Amino acid sequence: MNNKLKEMSEKSTKFTSSLGIKYPSHRDEPLKTGLRWLKGKRADDGAEGLWRIHDKLYDLNEFIQKHPGGAEWIELTQGTDITEAFETHHLTSIPEKLLQNLFIRPAKTPRNSPFTFKEGGFYKTMKRNIAKKLADVPKAPAERSKKIADFLLTTYIVLALMAAIWRSFTCGMLSGIFLSLTAIAAHNFFHQKDNFRMYYFNFTLLEYKEWRISHALSHHLHTNTINDLEISSLEPFIEYLPGQKKILEQLVKIVISPIVYCFIFFGSFVRSVVQILAKEKAFDAVVLLPFSVLALMVVFSGGDIVFSSVMFFWVQLSGSLHFGAVGVNAAHHHPDIFHDGDTPRPKHELDWGIHQLDAVMDRKDITGSHFLVLTNFGDHALHHMFPTIDHGLLEYLYPTFLKTCSEFGIEWRLSSQIELVKGQIKQIAKIKPNEEPPRPLKPIKFL
Repeated sequence: MNNKLKEMSEKSTKFTSSLGIKYPSHRDEPLKTGLRWLKGKRADDGAEGLWRIHDKLYDLNEFIQKHPGGAEWIELTQGTDITEAFETHHLTSIPEKLLQNLFIRPAKTPRNSPFTFKEGGFYKTMKRNIAKKLADVPKAPAERSKKIADFLLTTYIVLALMAAIWRSFTCGMLSGIFLSLTAIAAHNFFHQKDNFRMYYFNFTLLEYKEWRISHALSHHLHTNTINDLEISSLEPFIEYLPGQKKILEQLVKIVISPIVYCFIFFGSFVRSVVQILAKEKAFDAVVLLPFSVLALMVVFSGGDIVFSSVMFFWVQLSGSLHFGAVGVNAAHHHPDIFHDGDTPRPKHELDWGIHQLDAVMDRKDITGSHFLVLTNFGDHALHHMFPTIDHGLLEYLYPTFLKTCSEFGIEWRLSSQIELVKGQIKQIAKIKPNEEPPRPLKPIKFL
């Protein structure tokens, strides 16, 4: 009886999704990782060990090595509902035709996700329009993205070596900032098919493979919901979802949030080591990539291992602070942005694309610059809806994007960087959920 009462008490304290999403299995485990998030999805999605797309189950085993985007995407998602990933990662009808030969049977349970992809709906129409527009978009900006990423990585390494040689913490701090910019730019590439620039992300103590789960498969597809791992992984240090929060505790968390940012890189590495030691995942030599720069620092400093190690720590800490500050203030956290717990739209308006615009604000002081977009998580709404399209191409899609939004009466919101910083702080402090649903559909004014 006592155990049953305890279980009931624990369940009563859990967050209740206003979107009707089942409380994710394994969400409250102390070690919050992408692999555990996927484990929870396998328990909750009704995919029966196969791959679920909408209300059908498919066996993709024979297709894994043939997948144009790389085998990893398919291997990671076995046993889960990949509807959102399938819809947003493929812009043509070819994948749908390929699926016909891989169908096994209908799913036995309803989807756990509340979002829809109806023919003639907002997202499906937007995707069709964007796919047509892409045929006329120049390819040069995508090549420019590669050159920018290469420049950022090179600058990071040069500054790290200068910091070691000159024993300069200023150079070390600048190196850390360029390391962060490199990682943010590399995020553009790990969304795409396998390529060597996705490994640039691993020059931090983060891992691109972990972020393909936590960011590409979780955050992008389940933005600001209880299924968003980028929200749950910061808890209890930083809490964004409204409800069951105490104002004094939240004010303390606002004060300590910069300290949390400083240890994002280190925390990720420690978590990875714990997983490897616990045999939750296999050792991959790529986790040692960041230490290649440390080795160079030791060599160029004349063999000073102690100082080089201290400087390497300083570089990673500086980079982590910059990365965290940019990331959490990029687009998603503001009292006027929808977070699970707020009153949602009516069910007939829960188109996945509409939800993305409800859960984002773009920055007018970032949009328009290829460099700033690539290094500051810019053009966020378009990037969320079409994550595999290179950031350099997004600016060419705005006329089509805005026209489709206007046709459906959907608003695209622009704010400033400083307003989103203020809004992010207010969202942490916010206790009560929004009682009104997101703004009603209405025509927007073109810029």
